[in-house]
Amino acid sequence: MQKNNNTCKKKLIKIIAAVVLLLLLSLIGYISWIKYHADGLWNIISQQCIAINDPDQRNPSCMKVDLDNRYVLFKDKKGPVHNLVLPTDKVSGIESPLLLEDNSPDYFTLAWNERESVSPAGQPVISDDKLALAINSQYGRSQDQLHIHIACLKPQVIELVNQHADAIKSEWHVFPVELEGHEYWAKKLDSQQSPFKQLNEYVQAHNDNMGNYGLAVTELKDGSMVLLANRMDVWQFNLGSAGELLDYQCSVNQ
Repeated sequence: MQKNNNTCKKKLIKIIAAVVLLLLLSLIGYISWIKYHADGLWNIISQQCIAINDPDQRNPSCMKVDLDNRYVLFKDKKGPVHNLVLPTDKVSGIESPLLLEDNSPDYFTLAWNERESVSPAGQPVISDDKLALAINSQYGRSQDQLHIHIACLKPQVIELVNQHADAIKSEWHVFPVELEGHEYWAKKLDSQQSPFKQLNEYVQAHNDNMGNYGLAVTELKDGSMVLLANRMDVWQFNLGSAGELLDYQCSVNQ
């Protein structure tokens, strides 16, 4: 009987190991596939938005091209309440050292200033405490051109971040509860410094890499702005996609 039990345990361990290996291989295959198509968004904005002077001749998704401030406002087809802000320069993503340079545009501020662009025409403007900006990690995105998502937060996320607002301080701390099944770090936004630089201070202090993190910015009901960061963890099937906090249908506003 004992021998049979040991045999069953060994078989179970082998099955579990095989399933885990299959999932990891699938994850690697998925990342490889999206990286093969990773320049698609850059090709569109560089050739169909930036390169065309006449707004009427541009791709209809090019909502705004601001060469002075070096960004494009782009309508994302994934959901009606969902726009993107992208640099007019080639910037790969959150891991790019260009974002930490003193002369780098504050893309999060530029994106926040465009937040009213997601409000449906003819309807009241969506209130700031329902909105958020998000950028995914190097491993949780499909495109190798920095793009900041502008959309609504999911209702349950709005409830949790406001419920635990007192736990969000001026320094990075683990958020008291998981958001969308993943651990997040949170801090109050320092308006004098780029969110990328604020995250980078935490990353450097922990000998980590910016590319491992997704980052979101939102406003609480008390008017304060907060940062939420999510670190990639393959073993938890977490790719560092802060975009998981967003609701492109904006159900909270319906």
